[in-house]
Amino acid sequence: MFVTIISFIFVLGVLILVHEFGHFITAKKIGIRVEEFAIGFGPQLISKRKGETVYSIRAVPLGGFCSMTGEFPPDDDAPEEEIKIYEETKRNGRTFDQQLPWQRFLVSIMGPVLNFVLAFILFIVIFLGYGLPVSQSNTTEIGQITPQMPAAEAGLRPGDKIVSVNGQKTETWQEMSNLLAESGDQEVVLEVKRENEIFKVSLSPEYNQQLDKAVIGISGKIIRENVGPIKAVVQGFNQTVYSTKLIIVGVVDMIKARSAEGLGGPVMIANVVGQAAKTGFENLLNWMAVISINLGIINLLPLPALDGGRLIFIIVEKIRGKALPAEKEGLIHMIGFALLMLLMVFIIYRDIVNIFF
Repeated sequence: MFVTIISFIFVLGVLILVHEFGHFITAKKIGIRVEEFAIGFGPQLISKRKGETVYSIRAVPLGGFCSMTGEFPPDDDAPEEEIKIYEETKRNGRTFDQQLPWQRFLVSIMGPVLNFVLAFILFIVIFLGYGLPVSQSNTTEIGQITPQMPAAEAGLRPGDKIVSVNGQKTETWQEMSNLLAESGDQEVVLEVKRENEIFKVSLSPEYNQQLDKAVIGISGKIIRENVGPIKAVVQGFNQTVYSTKLIIVGVVDMIKARSAEGLGGPVMIANVVGQAAKTGFENLLNWMAVISINLGIINLLPLPALDGGRLIFIIVEKIRGKALPAEKEGLIHMIGFALLMLLMVFIIYRDIVNIFF
């Protein structure tokens, strides 16, 4: 649990920091007044004002925000101080709503863009630090373990060697894979060698529709070759594009099927990250990159309260030749945010039920 909590805070903290920094640095460069740069929601735990901006860490670490003057212009009922700040900033031409459509578009899109950039950098680090996979060993030594799959839940680790399946000795990966596939979703007993210790674990394989066979969430030991910076950059880019395509296809399939089967929230992310951390730093970095891409894609969805929703409003403004009244746009975003919070509560509840019960 300690490893899960620490790794979850680290991963989510970095992803949110990078995302919000994308909005923040772009707004600053354009000249927009940034009121607060926050990690988390709810009450402030730590805050420090530097110049005109407050930098804070808040109590609920499930997001963050970069609050810019003029995102939602104050109405007549707003506090006097808020109106005064808005009017002064507007006189200086530095409110968000005064900027040209392309400038507001840039501020809104740079959060997701930096999530893709972070994934790209993480993949480069993986290839530089661990090498480029070129083939898989045919031994029964485990190379990687997929979080939230039976092997991870049973406590297996990379480096473990599977000696037998239901008492039948296995010497090659193919033999072991065939025996697991034959078992279907029935419970199997694995004899596992870890360093000088041999022990047994029981688990039930899960049917994989894509592979059309039962699997436990392991892959063989990968044979790697060292690569230089240029090749690492090329492979990092290719891996980012490949992972992005894979996630987009998954999202589209989920929408077409009207299913929430692949949807997960903070609890599922914490579980995945915790299991990844236990199976090695490379696996943690890999999942961090994948989650970062997920965060970028989700934020680009054309939904109110998300970056994608704001981009749609800017595009509509450009087509119409005038912006939607600020109070109407603000109301739409507020309703969208409330619905997203309700969805988040549902997802968290479902994650808890699926993982713990």
